Amino acid sequence: MQPITRRTNAPRTPQGAADLDEFDAALIRALQADGRASIHDLAIQLGASRDFVAQRMHLLTHGGGLRVVAALDPGFVGHHVLVHAKVEVDGPIAPIAEEVIQLPDAVFVSMTSGPLPLVFESRHGDGHELLDMLDHVRRLPTVRRVLVSTYVEVLKGFFVSHGQTDIVLDRIDYELIAVLQQDGRTSYRALADTVHLSPSSTRARVQRLIDAGVIRIAAIKSGSFSRNRLAIGVGITIDGPPDPIREFVMESPYIDFAVRCHGSYDFIATLVSASSSQLLPAMDAMRGLPGVSALDSWTHYDIVKEDYARTLGRVLVRE
Repeated sequence: MQPITRRTNAPRTPQGAADLDEFDAALIRALQADGRASIHDLAIQLGASRDFVAQRMHLLTHGGGLRVVAALDPGFVGHHVLVHAKVEVDGPIAPIAEEVIQLPDAVFVSMTSGPLPLVFESRHGDGHELLDMLDHVRRLPTVRRVLVSTYVEVLKGFFVSHGQTDIVLDRIDYELIAVLQQDGRTSYRALADTVHLSPSSTRARVQRLIDAGVIRIAAIKSGSFSRNRLAIGVGITIDGPPDPIREFVMESPYIDFAVRCHGSYDFIATLVSASSSQLLPAMDAMRGLPGVSALDSWTHYDIVKEDYARTLGRVLVRE
């Protein structure tokens, strides 16, 4: 019996800038869902030829700012306080952004639109670490105020697992993680050569780390946003039940990141698409949800830091 294929039509080759933008956005989204998906599986999923998928991935990863990396789940390394902060600056943003970049607990820093044009995410072991960091930021020249929301639950996030299994890591696990943090698509053959195991044993090791919630492997696209990736941050304040908002953010294909939080906002989400014509209706739909009392938004202009790999060093020191 011949195997059943999911593709009924011939592979398509997108034509024109708009088609390429849409295709690249779909490719990035697929790699965010599974950073180690094979070219073959990506081609089937996207309805394109393997050669075309490989070509677009090469262009995106060599000059397009796309990286596929592994990151440790923050809870696994003892980071139980995760926050989102918006900074008001009196003057140029870049000097303050450069200062925040240097903070080891800041994993995401972006220059944005709006009256608070610097956004960052940081992760901490406890509330005292958080307060020390916030005191430092508030003392920076030209910083006028910092608005903070503390994450209660990550609803969508490529580098936060939705459950963890008790697991003890050994030297080989750490060596694999270290390589995958640099390139999450490193072949099992290359990984096997690094740790001196067979490719099958190496594959089993990596899958064990993923299944246990220790690491997530996904695509991130740093730097200035391009035609194929427009990102808008949204802060939602509610005056009613949170269930309609939770359901919406979980089901929307345009929301890549969403958290339930307290502080400045009750929910924070990031909407990503190749076109504002897709994002604006999604934002209007959120405004119309029961319980939404206010919605703030900001456009991400330039991600100046996105580093989820640094925490491995702390783990190795403890071991």
